[in-house]
Amino acid sequence: MTGTAPRRFPFPEGPDVRPPREYEELLGRPGLPAVTLSNGSDALLVTRYAEVRAVLSDDRFSRASFAGRPMFARTPESLALATSDPPLHTRRRRAVLQAFTARRAREQTPWLRALADDLLDELATRARPADLVEAFTVPFALRAITEMLGVPAADRARLRPLVDRMMSAGRFAPEEVAAAHEEAGRYFAGLVALRRAEIARGEAGRDLLTELLTAPEPERLSLKEIEVFGAGLLMAGYETTGNQLAMCALTVFGDPALADRLRARPDALAPAVEEMLRWSSLVATGGAPHVATEDVRLGETLVHAGQVVVPLTDAANRDPAVFADPGRFAPGREDNPHVAFGHGRHFCLGAHLARAELHVGLGALLRRFPDLAVAVPAGELVWRRGMFIRGLRELPVRWSVALGWEA
Repeated sequence: MTGTAPRRFPFPEGPDVRPPREYEELLGRPGLPAVTLSNGSDALLVTRYAEVRAVLSDDRFSRASFAGRPMFARTPESLALATSDPPLHTRRRRAVLQAFTARRAREQTPWLRALADDLLDELATRARPADLVEAFTVPFALRAITEMLGVPAADRARLRPLVDRMMSAGRFAPEEVAAAHEEAGRYFAGLVALRRAEIARGEAGRDLLTELLTAPEPERLSLKEIEVFGAGLLMAGYETTGNQLAMCALTVFGDPALADRLRARPDALAPAVEEMLRWSSLVATGGAPHVATEDVRLGETLVHAGQVVVPLTDAANRDPAVFADPGRFAPGREDNPHVAFGHGRHFCLGAHLARAELHVGLGALLRRFPDLAVAVPAGELVWRRGMFIRGLRELPVRWSVALGWEA
């Protein structure tokens, strides 16, 4: 490729759950390939596992330094953690970390199971084929995060289209994205004000916003930060998990032999979920750009101060130096240190909750529907385009028997 113009990035999305084909090609090349980002910035792609982890854990690579040149019509502060650096990032993350521990996720699991059962009760009454995205994966993830935030059930329908626009990577016009951000900001400002009034009356609830508002003074976030966190956690908690769950369901119920194996061996679900996380590509935009604040060597390449690098976790998850036969989906894979949730200071805050939702959601589907299967050929599935997060527009499924119901 010497002498040719750098490729445009992000690359076109693939036709299934896997990342763009270009990632495998780039893994076989030395150095850091040069690309041009959608906003015109020059950047270097980081594909190998060790180097991706180095970028994500080295303070000499700054996300905040790139936030002023957004690639899409999003506000830089829309995700308070994703676009900040230490020490601001450290303070903000510490303030909310206790709500997303492994212990909290375990405590929420019984409620998640009850929620899944309720949604599948309703799914079982629908005409077949039914859309699993609309009937289960979206409402499951949306209700989980809105309950956590204390968003009233009546407001979910209002917030869902706002999230769609806020997570646009070209699908919606910039003015629509900006309007959605403004409306979401007004909504969470009002909700925070309502929670403050409840606290003042001695009627504090047990939701996350109330927890943040009543935190000890030294660790407490500002009101504006709490409002921004509300909108950011809604986006991150609903969009990512709901679409990942749909892709996992496609992988499982598009393969009857795999579904039968997981029904027969429930203990095999956990490693299968980890392999699905490694195997599938969730972030359509590739990764978060970072700016080198000083000269840093990554492998054979010296990255100069001011240069932009984009660490590709989906490529790292296929690095043959780390994963045996990385191009093969192996649901029983034992050694699987994938970076689907990131690494270092930007390791996904909600990883424990996301894993709980994936395990509960898939486990409930496997138990309730003994012969659930994808109802259309893979080539007929319609994928979301122009969004930050990949996913299916719909996932038609069929079944003959549901637990407690017969066809």
